[in-house]
Amino acid sequence: MMPAVLLGVAITGLLFHWLRERRLIHQFALGATRGEQNPGRAALALAAVIHQRIPRGKDHAFLGLEFPALLGATPGDVLRRGGCCSGLSRLYVIALRTLGIKAAQVTLYHESGVARHALVEVRIGTDDWIIDPTYGFHYVDAAGRPLGLAALRAGTPPHFRPLADIGSDGYPRNNYYAFDYPRSKTANWTMTLWRRLTYPPLRLLTYGSIDTFRQPGFLEWPQLLVASGVAAALICITG
Repeated sequence: MMPAVLLGVAITGLLFHWLRERRLIHQFALGATRGEQNPGRAALALAAVIHQRIPRGKDHAFLGLEFPALLGATPGDVLRRGGCCSGLSRLYVIALRTLGIKAAQVTLYHESGVARHALVEVRIGTDDWIIDPTYGFHYVDAAGRPLGLAALRAGTPPHFRPLADIGSDGYPRNNYYAFDYPRSKTANWTMTLWRRLTYPPLRLLTYGSIDTFRQPGFLEWPQLLVASGVAAALICITG
């Protein structure tokens, strides 16, 4: 009985932590957008604030443990202490979702085939916008229209429009940023050995649609993922 009680306490603590962080990020999103009702302008304003105010650095391991570190930092931790491109994109996705704006992470791949950079695709009405909160710009086509993942994968060359006066108009000009844009996907499949092994069968089973599967917001919360694992363990013990 004691292990079951401890697991129940752990689940409660994780859910409480998640609710507290979600409230924090919603308040951040409201402050960053200053009540802007237009979804497109709100999304760009939020990205500009993240670009300007959130420090760049390594994502901090969730709970300071090695295994949860594979899940990435929590959005609240990124808000408080900063993070890498994947952490900033996670914060941006969750902040947008608290405002009712659909968004999901996108991964850019280097010409060598290695996943190299994370950014975000945002659904604005019937259009998809790729926005990079790390470098401070969003993608457009040659005519200045917002560019989404489907167009990028179809080979439309991206152009970059700064989010604000201090934003950039493109990536640094060196080989690290030699992206193969048509190879872009919605996940980093080269980060770990497990992902490299599971990607080929998943791609085969889904007829390639795994490359464009938008990750549910639930998966951006390490607390919920760990709580789900603990709940599974609890069911096994008590079942």
